[in-house]
Amino acid sequence: MVAAKPHEERSVLVLNRRGYLQIPQGTEGFYLDEAYRHKKLTAEVEQLLYLWGYLPVQTPVFDYYDAYAALLSEDEARKIYRLIDRDGDLLMLRSDVTLFLAKQMGMILRRDDLPMRVCYADTILRHQNREDISKNEFFQTGVELIGPDTLDADLEVILLLRRTLQQIGAPLYYIHIGSRALFNAGFDQADAAVGARLRRAIVLRDMQELSAECTQLGISTARSRALQQLFSYIGDATGLSVLANSLRSELQAAELRQIERLQQLYNTLNEADDSGSYRIDLSEIGSQSYHTGIVFQAYVDGLDASVAAGGRYDRLYGRFGLDTPAVGFSIMLRKLQDDAAVDARFTPQISEAATGRTFVQRFRDAEARRRAGGSATL
Repeated sequence: MVAAKPHEERSVLVLNRRGYLQIPQGTEGFYLDEAYRHKKLTAEVEQLLYLWGYLPVQTPVFDYYDAYAALLSEDEARKIYRLIDRDGDLLMLRSDVTLFLAKQMGMILRRDDLPMRVCYADTILRHQNREDISKNEFFQTGVELIGPDTLDADLEVILLLRRTLQQIGAPLYYIHIGSRALFNAGFDQADAAVGARLRRAIVLRDMQELSAECTQLGISTARSRALQQLFSYIGDATGLSVLANSLRSELQAAELRQIERLQQLYNTLNEADDSGSYRIDLSEIGSQSYHTGIVFQAYVDGLDASVAAGGRYDRLYGRFGLDTPAVGFSIMLRKLQDDAAVDARFTPQISEAATGRTFVQRFRDAEARRRAGGSATL
């Protein structure tokens, strides 16, 4: 037997110590009171989704990487955990429930099954830089309405998101609604690389970069300025109407149709729900390559990133089987779990010790306390 060299022994020791004292980036564990709150919060959300007619589905923890590779951006692909199975096939761990769900449902759905309402509550596993860990995107709860491509379907999903945030006691929040279809109509001549740069400029509200990209595409100065004004808009339907009318000479018919659809969506949302929770935000254009229509994100006061995101993806299911539209959202419950208002509702009961001289007496006393709604230990 060959003895290990001293520096090799130190390397093994460091690796072993890290394995014992740390968990991989992109994973997490939580325990006791924290785990209790998570379970109770998830159960309450699921019960609400059931009342809206959404039934649960469970996606696999890993699947074949090649099935999803074309749908992943360069940045998304870098975050995925990959592994080789015993047959030599490349697998990926579940990093996006929507993708895995689209494949599972797309393979089994038939046209007669539609419309289909499904919900899920699943862990996701993806690498995050240490500075991004605070985003807490390790667990997604969400819904998908599969089949309809109507305004009513979009309304249902957004209203369900609003109702879910209300149900769990989220603090002050706003749902920002935009349109990937509007972006696609405005920049239909852009290839994938240019489209990615345009989306980044709009999301970051970098109008100087957006102007530069428009110049590269040969877009006139007047139209470039109109697009900069359009994609920086946040407000209500009335304000959007005023802006669109002022820019009408530089906007295309397809863009005006998408603006009208957003106005109709916004007005109907506020007619159905007067909470004042909605904003038209045209910098919301969807973070996923598969988005095709409306997109939206929910922002909670005091948090620096959205707690929920959703949108329409009418061509995603067709890549895996039945070609049918879909719209849905996912909530990152872990971001909300530690909020004081939410925490107060899901704190574990304090268990009291049962009384009695014998075990049987203590058991009977504990059972009586539990029947009365208390928590008791033996």
